[in-house]
Amino acid sequence: MAHEGDKQVNFWIPEALRNHLARRAEEEKRTMTDIVIDLIREDIARQNGELTQNQTLTVLQEMMAAELRQANAQLRRDLREDHEYEIESLFERIKKQFDRVAGLTVMSVRNGSIARRMIYSAISKAFDSSFAKVVYDHAKQKAQEELLPRKAPTVHTHIEDDEQ
Repeated sequence: MAHEGDKQVNFWIPEALRNHLARRAEEEKRTMTDIVIDLIREDIARQNGELTQNQTLTVLQEMMAAELRQANAQLRRDLREDHEYEIESLFERIKKQFDRVAGLTVMSVRNGSIARRMIYSAISKAFDSSFAKVVYDHAKQKAQEELLPRKAPTVHTHIEDDEQ
């Protein structure tokens, strides 16, 4: 039975499909037209569902990609912070070691100065102050020589002229 806005469709289908459609219409006590309309509606719904499913899948993929990018960015920030903390800790340890070396150096210089005065005083008392002055000057000169950088011996090679 035609309703307003309905259109007629004429097409040929295989006999087996037509027989199946007729049998189903008889079993369900419906018209073949109603069954074909339902089949078309189900196909439209299935296609729309696939489209919705595909669109949902695309949205989910985009959401997951965004989450992964955000997680990667957070990991990079965490790594950068950890790296900065490690560098800070390393600089602190180096500074402490440098301060320790500086303190030991100051202590060594002070102790050397005390030892120098004590030795000078002991030599002055044991011998006389002019001998102590000579010993002190000699020791000072030797210490100065030891502190100077050593020069590598220069090697001179004699080049003979072939034009004689």
